Amino acid sequence: MNPADGDNPYESPRSVVDDRAGETVVLMPATKLRRFVHWMIDRIIVVGIIFLAMIVAGIVGGDEVLDWAERMTWWQDQLIGAAVMIVYYTLMESTTGTTIGKLLTRTRVVDESGRRISFNQALLRSLSRVVPFEAFSILFADDEDPRGWHDRWPRTRVVLRRRPAALSA
Repeated sequence: MNPADGDNPYESPRSVVDDRAGETVVLMPATKLRRFVHWMIDRIIVVGIIFLAMIVAGIVGGDEVLDWAERMTWWQDQLIGAAVMIVYYTLMESTTGTTIGKLLTRTRVVDESGRRISFNQALLRSLSRVVPFEAFSILFADDEDPRGWHDRWPRTRVVLRRRPAALSA
């Protein structure tokens, strides 16, 4: 293994997959900035889901639900937020490989081979996000391949989405 031959064991790995047309495609990791932007978008979506759910619960349940929501403790609020986040990310990433934030930033989640992730991988990614200080794991990750704990533990990566090939006339 000679680093001059491009076989550097310390180099950030790149995922390579075979496309349907038989061409090899190199998947490029999403940058930290792009990942931060889709995290912010998804965080706003999760807060919006909770807000809408509380409005519906207030309409259906009336004053009793609103009184309960006002008396909710910090840990109950955190538990509801974590549950909604886990459901949102798990359902979105296991079925589509993306979230709304990832769609807008043109990224997707794949396994280390470049294929769609499984439900179990999506669930582990989601559960990993509630680990304290997990968000900082990307901040201190390698700039060329920024993978946080929620990427490393389920063996997934966030990559740039390929542009669709132009149709030949």
